[in-house]
Formats: sequence, structure tokens, C-alpha cells
Amino acid sequence: MTDAIKYRESMMEVTGYNFKKMAAMVKKEMPFDKAEFLKMAETVHYMSTLTADGFPKGSDELAGPTHAKAEIWSKPEEFKKDIADFQKASEALVVAAKTGDMSAIGPKFKETAGSCKQCHDSFRSKSE
Repeated sequence: MTDAIKYRESMMEVTGYNFKKMAAMVKKEMPFDKAEFLKMAETVHYMSTLTADGFPKGSDELAGPTHAKAEIWSKPEEFKKDIADFQKASEALVVAAKTGDMSAIGPKFKETAGSCKQCHDSFRSKSE
């Protein structure tokens, strides 16, 4: 099961990398590049579709060091709902990114980031 932990950590790392770059564009800390932003939004959305795969039964803290809370497995319907919210929000971000219009992108980016935060607040511990 340590492979599942490595899988989800890698997936989250890819998602976080893309989020940081998109955030920098949204905050105007770096120039907006429509094609690059769209590519990152599509990557985040794709990662959202893989999220559940990274949390099979048996990949909890007994399998090795992890930030995953036991609630992932004890409250699976809530966890699935948060994943579905992330998928829906990230899909809407892709649609907005295709327009290249930052007034459409900004709110969808914030919504997608909020879906990540919601899940992390509920299902991710701060310490190992």
C-alpha cells in the first residue's frame, strides 16, 4: 500500500505545482499565457479524475506515513462528494480558461481552489 501513498502524493504534487503557477497568473505575479493556463487547468482537472484512485482501502496511516485522515475511509460518501466538487469546479475552470478572459477565469480558479481547501480541511491532517 505504500505505492498508493506514493501515487497520491505525486498526484497532489502535480496538482499543487499547476495551481501555484495558475495562481501567479491570476494574481498578476507573472504574465498571463492563455495556452499555458489552459494546459495547467486541464492537468488539474485530469488529476481530479484520478484522486479517488489514490486512496484505496488499506492505504491509511497503517500503510506508512501519510497526511490522510481516517475519515477518508470512515466517511467515504463525504470524501466522494468533496472529490466530485473538485472535479466539477476544475471542469468549469477548463471551460473558463478556454475563453482566455480573466474575469471568467478568476472566479472559477477561486472556486476550484476552494474545493481543494474544503477537502484538505476535512480529510488531510497537518502533520505526518
